[in-house]
Amino acid sequence: VGVMGDGRTYEHAVALRAVQTTDFMTAHWAPLPHDLLAKVSNRITNEVRGINRVVYDISGKPPATIEWE
Repeated sequence: VGVMGDGRTYEHAVALRAVQTTDFMTAHWAPLPHDLLAKVSNRITNEVRGINRVVYDISGKPPATIEWE
């Protein structure tokens, strides 16, 4: 659930994930500047129909996988 304007919205979330790896067997999350994350989040929620939330995944591998499953 999100809020856009004066009402609730029941749309989708999108996840951003940036990783650093050399072999794809292990990976560390890649830090991105907060101002970049804010700009990307604002653009996605304002320009992509059906998206009302943007999350930033900082999970490493392991325990997470490179791709979301």
